[in-house]
Amino acid sequence: MSRKLINKLIVGGLIILALVLIWGQASVYLRRPANTEKHSYPAITQAAHSAEKGRLRRALSPTGFSGSAILVENNQIVDSYTAGVEDNESGKNNRLTTAYEIDSLQKSLTAGLVMTLVNRHEIALTDHLNQYITGIPGSAEVTIRQLLDMTSGLSLPKLSYKGDSLPRTQYLKILRRNVKFQPQKYGKWNYQPVNYVLLSMILEKVTGDNYQQLFAERYTGKLKLQQTVFATDTTGIDVARGYRLKKQGNMVKQILQQPNMATVESELGTGQVYMSAPDYYKVLSKLLNGDLLGKQTTQSLYRPINFAQVRYHGGLYTEKQSFYGANGYGYGFEDHVRISPDGKKAFVVFSNLQGNRSKQPSLRQVVDKLTNQYFNVGK
Repeated sequence: MSRKLINKLIVGGLIILALVLIWGQASVYLRRPANTEKHSYPAITQAAHSAEKGRLRRALSPTGFSGSAILVENNQIVDSYTAGVEDNESGKNNRLTTAYEIDSLQKSLTAGLVMTLVNRHEIALTDHLNQYITGIPGSAEVTIRQLLDMTSGLSLPKLSYKGDSLPRTQYLKILRRNVKFQPQKYGKWNYQPVNYVLLSMILEKVTGDNYQQLFAERYTGKLKLQQTVFATDTTGIDVARGYRLKKQGNMVKQILQQPNMATVESELGTGQVYMSAPDYYKVLSKLLNGDLLGKQTTQSLYRPINFAQVRYHGGLYTEKQSFYGANGYGYGFEDHVRISPDGKKAFVVFSNLQGNRSKQPSLRQVVDKLTNQYFNVGK
């Protein structure tokens, strides 16, 4: 073999070795978890000085609280409290920027997406369900407004889902088989999450985009949210894992909740988003103050003509004069929001422990008590 050929082989081998090393480094980089440092700042500012400091700690610590909570005044955080860990395995502490499954609090954001299409004249609140989705009992009578207010008379029994996915076509078949229309409840308020599942399907039908795309465009991207993801893919940010409290003998144990993906996807528009408390407040406040929808549309969503007869509008309980509210429970999480009609003042609590510890006040009891104090109810 000639010296020239040997030199060529050596050079070629070195080039191949260099390419292998470069590819190896690139592969390591691609597999590396996303850097969460850029997600370490709350979505809203914190007041430098506040008389409210320590109020949340005093109220929530007796419950054995694990999660994140904020008090907001004039769109600024005036007090915050975090306790517990994101998950028992890592032991990483919950922080203000930790994202939690928001459960039913998502319904208010779905309502905002619906009203966006109303603003664009792509749908109307008086449209009937069967104009977009056929085969649902009562769909010729039920309007989009009634779906938003849960006065449709529709209900769906609790179903069990299995598997790693729930395609929309399959889910719609399930709904057509199982949704019930009760004429005696038509026009009367009855809390049924299926109303918002159907609204989400209408959104997808009208726009041609899936719900996640619509959510990302309208909220995550537009408002530059850094701690918001869907439960179908929680990579890239710090998310809490949910635990259900279960009494076993004299002990209360934390049981990790791990729903299958089909169950997660069945929560379409009603409970499949993870958000930090500041991220959620930022979106909801901008829905309420008209920044996202405009004053007139906001008024029609939360203060419609039938306001006095119905206690629930657009994903929020609206019967109180000083604040609106919503509660979420499921998959090891418990969430509460209380917010003034103009969005400037709020109390947001996200917890990754669901259930009550024995001999301690429940989180809901403490939330209701502090809400009445903070919003001066009865004074």
